[in-house]
Order: sequence, then C-alpha cells, then structure tokens
Amino acid sequence: MKRNKVLHTGLGLLVAATGVFGLAACGNDDGGSQDSGTSDSAAAEVDVKDDLENARKAVADALAEDDSWAQIMLASDVDAPTVKYGLLVVPYSYSDAASRVQGTITITDGKYTIDADSAATGDTWRIDQDGKITEVSE
Repeated sequence: MKRNKVLHTGLGLLVAATGVFGLAACGNDDGGSQDSGTSDSAAAEVDVKDDLENARKAVADALAEDDSWAQIMLASDVDAPTVKYGLLVVPYSYSDAASRVQGTITITDGKYTIDADSAATGDTWRIDQDGKITEVSE
C-alpha cells in the first residue's frame, strides 16, 4: 500500500512538473492564462482516470474469475479476493488524487459503472465496464 501511494504521488508530481514546464514554455502567449485552467483540470482528470481504470480492472478481473456476482465491493482492508457479507470483496486502494471512489459496484447483465471524485476539483467522474470515462453532471 505504501508502494502504491508512493507511485501515485510520484505520478502526480510528474504530471504537475510537466504542466509547469508547459506553462513556462508558453508564458508570453496571450492564451496562457486559459491554458493554465485547462492544464490543472487535465492533471486532476488524469489522476482520477488512473484510479477509475484501476478500480475497473479490479472489478473486471473478479468478473473474469466468476461472472455470477451481482455486487462487488472494493476495499483496502483485504489482501486477496474474499467473500464478506454475501459480497465478493476485492483489494483496491485509491490515490490522493481522488477524494472518493465508489466502494460497492452493482453489476446488471454484465454492465456497471464506478464513480470517483477528484480531490483537486471536486468533480465526479464515471467509468463504465468498457473503460469509457465521462464527467458526471449534477
């Protein structure tokens, strides 16, 4: 878990540093202030995207083993897939980029979605079983 946190922190720093260098390169451009907002939003989206893709992979891997589950729970307190409370519980921890990732995933006819909130912007993003990520509008 510490290794995962270090990797995600390193990725976040790399994304931030890339954004800073990109902004410095176009600092004299009149559109630079507009790019800065887009860059911050894109950086937050990328971090949440990784969390969503990892959560989707955890669910997809569990369903590949046994597709009869109607619900799968993502939890950081298990080391291997296990059955608790009548649910399949699979190991999963999200990075600091996300303030929340949906814990219990409902599967209906092989279809499901997973929501995550960006810690930086508070925006909610959703990934479906096919890997398509969309912003959730209120």
